[in-house]
Amino acid sequence: MAFLLLLHEKMRLRRQVNKLTLKDAQYGNRIDRMTKNIKRVQKMYSSRMTQLEKQAQMAQSQFSVWLNNSAGLGTQNLNPYNFGAAGGISNFVMQGLAAWAQQGTKDKDGNEIVSKDKAAEMFQAFQNGGFQQNVDSENKVIKDAEWKDINGNTYSAQQYQAFQAAYGQVQQMQNLSQARVQQIGAQYQNNVSIWLEAAKAELEAEQDAALIPLEAEQTDMELEKESVETQLTYARERLQAIEQACSEGIKDAAPKFGLG
Repeated sequence: MAFLLLLHEKMRLRRQVNKLTLKDAQYGNRIDRMTKNIKRVQKMYSSRMTQLEKQAQMAQSQFSVWLNNSAGLGTQNLNPYNFGAAGGISNFVMQGLAAWAQQGTKDKDGNEIVSKDKAAEMFQAFQNGGFQQNVDSENKVIKDAEWKDINGNTYSAQQYQAFQAAYGQVQQMQNLSQARVQQIGAQYQNNVSIWLEAAKAELEAEQDAALIPLEAEQTDMELEKESVETQLTYARERLQAIEQACSEGIKDAAPKFGLG
C-alpha cells in the first residue's frame, strides 16, 4: 500500500514539475517580449529627444540668417572671392555708400563739397579699384586734385576726405548693427534653450508615464517567475526523493528466493 502511495505521489510530482517547467518558460518568453517593448519605447523617445535638439538648432540657425539679412548684414551680393578694392566689403557698407552716392556731401552751411554726380563717380571708382594719390612728373602731389581713380578722374583732398568720412560712418553703423544683431541673437538662443529644456522635461515625463506601467508589469513577471522557479526547484527535489524511495521499495518488494 505504501509503495502504491509513493507511485501516486511520484506521478503527481512529475505532472507538477512539467506544469511548472512550462509556466517558467512562458514567463521567460513574456519577460523577453516585455524587455523588447521597453527598449522600443526608450528608443522612440530617444529619437524624439534628438529631433527636439535638431529642431532647436535649426530654429537658431534660421533665425540667425533671417536676422542678419533683415539688418542688411547677410551674404546677398557679397562675393568673397572678388579681390578688387571693394572685395569683401559687406552688402551693408555697399548699400550705405550707394545711398551716400545719391546725395553727396554738404558742409554745415549747405555748400556742396561733393555733388551727387561726383559722389556717384567716386562710388563707382571705389568699386572699380579705389583711389591713389595723384602726383606730377616730379612725384609731387597735385594741389586741388590730390587723388585720382583708374579712369583718370581726379578728386580734391576735401572730396576724398568726405568720401572717407561717409565710408567710416557707414562702417560705424554696421558695427552698431552687428552689436545689436548679436544681442538679439543671444537673447533668441537663450529663449530657444529655455524652450528646449521645457520640451525635454515634458517629453521625459511622457516617457516615464509610458514606461512605468511596462516596467511594473515586467517586475511582476520577474517576481512570478522567481516564485515558479522556487516551486520548481522544490518539486524536483521532492520528485528525486520520491523516485529514490520508489527504487528502494521495488528492491524491498522483489522476491529473494531465500537468498536474503
